[in-house]
Amino acid sequence: MKINMSECGVCEICIESCPLGLIKKKGFKMIIQEGCKNCGECQEVCPMGCIIEDEEDID
Repeated sequence: MKINMSECGVCEICIESCPLGLIKKKGFKMIIQEGCKNCGECQEVCPMGCIIEDEEDID
């Protein structure tokens, strides 16, 4: 998964939704750390719709 920061409101809802705890806030950016399993939990709860699947991470 990846976050389109130009659309992100940095609301932090995705942080709470990640079952692996891999989403972190760094300054005014949200970072999805290595190890993401592309479960889509963050994508479902994002009110801005700015989290998308990263084709490079799909197995």
